[in-house]
Order: sequence, then structure tokens, then C-alpha cells
Amino acid sequence: MIKKNVSEYRHKARQHKSTLDENLGQASVPAVKQYLQLGIEQGLDIDQICDQLGLVQSILTENSNHITGLQFQQLISALLAHSNDELFGLHTAKYVQPVSYSVLGYISMNCQNLGQAITKISPFERLVGDMGVTTLTQQGDQVKISWHCQFTDSIVKRHMVDNCLASWLTFARYLVNQDCNPSKILLTRKLPTLAQQSDYQGVFNCSIRYGQNDNAIIFDKSLLALPLNKGDQQLLSTLETHAEALISKVANPLNFSVQLPRIIEQSLKSGNFHQQEIAKKFCISTKTLQRRLTANGLNFQKVLDETRLKVAKQYLSKSALNLSEISSELGFKETRSFYRWFNKLTQKTPGEYRKNQQGN
Repeated sequence: MIKKNVSEYRHKARQHKSTLDENLGQASVPAVKQYLQLGIEQGLDIDQICDQLGLVQSILTENSNHITGLQFQQLISALLAHSNDELFGLHTAKYVQPVSYSVLGYISMNCQNLGQAITKISPFERLVGDMGVTTLTQQGDQVKISWHCQFTDSIVKRHMVDNCLASWLTFARYLVNQDCNPSKILLTRKLPTLAQQSDYQGVFNCSIRYGQNDNAIIFDKSLLALPLNKGDQQLLSTLETHAEALISKVANPLNFSVQLPRIIEQSLKSGNFHQQEIAKKFCISTKTLQRRLTANGLNFQKVLDETRLKVAKQYLSKSALNLSEISSELGFKETRSFYRWFNKLTQKTPGEYRKNQQGN
């Protein structure tokens, strides 16, 4: 009976962790790029790291794109494993810029003062991602901004917290064009080495307390009145309208039936397009992928064939690649397999289809 209970507990724990990992939300590409930029500066092989994680780098070329929170957590973990930087997250803050916060960054720039900019964090922080939740409280003459990271990897979480608090402060200094310093920084992490404490001090330039109950910046209320140099209230209104529309899209992300063919198409040449491999690209289990397919009335093999056929026709109609090269681009191990598959779906050989297209 005891063994059975333990087994059931472990099974439920694994299910709970899986659910947590699959519900880490998403992260905007600009937020991801802060970490990648530091990795590049440190000489890390970013291409190899992304390939090992199955992270399609073409997604990272568009700032409007997002990756899953689980992918982001895995990416940070991989960067940490390859870096010798114990304060990797803290050091990414030097790459913060308006675009790092998506539209929220530009909204902040067009506020009248620092206080108004801070009030925009809560309603629009989902544009940056779902990595955590911000809370703002007033304690007498002091204001406290706390950030609660929802990532499940404790090491990654520590670096995420460092990145968030340090990036906030760096960006605030940029907005007011001066070195405004907080009263104190609270960190849940245990006391670091003296050298690391010096690094923290160099970034925050204030009292830092470790082993606290939450992660927060505490500053004097008077700083809220600091004017911003680039504020434009008319533009602010336009940006907020745009942000609200984007928030709606984030709340209702790209339909699974649209995402699936895109991911399959990006995976064809590598040959990693089978159901279990595509599930990994979505950072979910094969069973979860199957549930989503069923919920959307989709059959995986049918979507694969339709996507592959669409790409095949594009190559045959618009490229100068020979049939062997096209076969390779579509992930077929043998050209004859491509011939048989294409003929089965179209009742034409690839050569016949190409000839008909060239004749039109």
C-alpha cells in the first residue's frame, strides 16, 4: 500500500511539473535577444545551442514573434551551462533598450514622468512575456516594485530576477537621463561571494539585501515625479491603443492550425518532422500534441502531407533545383521515395508536374 501511494504521488508530481512547464506562457523575441547578445559577446556558439534545443532561429529575426516560456527557460539554462559567468542574468541588463520591452518600452518613453511610466507596467507587461508578475506598493515615503518570476527552474529563475531588476533600473536611468538610484534592492538569493556582491553594487549602486522574502526595488517616492525627456502624450495615446490590440492577440495566440504547418515546413530539410519531434518544437509531450490535433479536428499525417506537397510544388514551379535536390529539401532519404509519394498524392510524377507548370 505504501509503495502504491508513493508511486501515485510521484506520478502526480510528474504530471504537475509537466503542466507547469507547458504553462510558462511566452516570451517576446526582444526579451530573448538580451540573453543571446551577451552569449555572443562571451563567444558562445549560439547556433549550436539553438539547434540542440530545436529552436528555429528564423523565429528570432522578427521582434513581433514570441517563443514559449518553456523554450526560453531551456535556452537560458543552456546558455548558463556554456558560460562561466555566475551573474549572466545581471550582466544582460546592459543590452536593455526600448525594443526590449516591445511596445511597452515606447509607451514608457512617451509618459510625462517616471511615475506614469511605472503604472504602465502592469497592464502591458504581457507584451514582453508571461515570465512573471509585477506588483507595486507604497510604504510611506517609499515605493516598492516586486517581480514574481513563474519559471520552475530555480537557477534560471535567479538569473531572470537579476535581469529583470537590473534592466528596469538601467531603463529608468535612460528615461530620465540621469543616475537615479534606488534606496535598496531585495533579493531572495543567498549571499553571494564578495566579488559578486561588488558586481551587484556596481549595477544597482545602493544597499542590497540578500535572503529576502521577495525580489524588489525600493525607491524614494519623490523619484516618481522625475520628468521624462521624450514624453509625447498624443503619441502615448496611440501607442496604448496599439498595445491593447496586441494584448488581445497575446491572450489569443496564433491558432494551432496555423502554427503547425509552419513548424513542419521549417523542419522538413532536417528530417525532424515526425510527430514526437514536432511536439518537442512546441515544447509539449506527444500526447499533448495529439490532444491539440484532436481538439482542432486535425490529422497529423494529413497536415504533414499537405504542407510537404505545398513546398514541393513551390520548388517544382519556381526553383531551378533538380529533383534529387528537391527530394533532399523535403526530407526524403531517397529520391525514389519522393517520386512515389508525389505520384500517390497528385497522380503525376514530379517531372510531369514541373513540365505542366513550365508550359503554363
